[in-house]
Amino acid sequence: MQAAIPGDMQAKKEKNERIERAVQRVITGEKEAYELIIQEFERQMYTYCYYILKDHQETEDAVQEIFIRAYENLNSYKRKVSFSSWLYKVAYNHLMNMKKKHNRWLKLVDEYKHHKPVVQESSYTTVIEELMEYLTPEERHILLLKAVEQYTFEEIAIIMNTRSATLRKKYERLRRKLIEQTIKGGQLHGQTAQPFS
Repeated sequence: MQAAIPGDMQAKKEKNERIERAVQRVITGEKEAYELIIQEFERQMYTYCYYILKDHQETEDAVQEIFIRAYENLNSYKRKVSFSSWLYKVAYNHLMNMKKKHNRWLKLVDEYKHHKPVVQESSYTTVIEELMEYLTPEERHILLLKAVEQYTFEEIAIIMNTRSATLRKKYERLRRKLIEQTIKGGQLHGQTAQPFS
């Protein structure tokens, strides 16, 4: 299987066709074909969920639940959007429900994180995690879907049940927020802060 290079439209088209065939096989009763879907999206789902939940065990549980929900609701998938957009919509809804249910608990965890001693590390991951702390869960969703997964604002609007114009404004605000935080911090964990483009 050839790895898709960002911007490589042919590879993306082939991947989408492969996924669509697997979806149709599952819908027609070939349950084993769902393994192909899981293999294709498991890593992406894990990364997406982890940056929202920030806990490995919760992330593993969430990813498993997302794939179960997607399987159970596969008949509701319509090809007017890509399967990956539909799957991210399932993930987004599940994560938002988790956030609502665990809101009080998460506030306590966040309170603890802000009061525990900061360990100085000079890794790129630590800088990203520190900057993500300044974003709301909704802003993290937007940033991950746009910058990491490279969805268009129209696709993100479908995933998050909102208007693309609203998302553009929110994306610009969160970019400014991160730039301001980077400038205000000067240096984060020993690394020179670079403005976001």
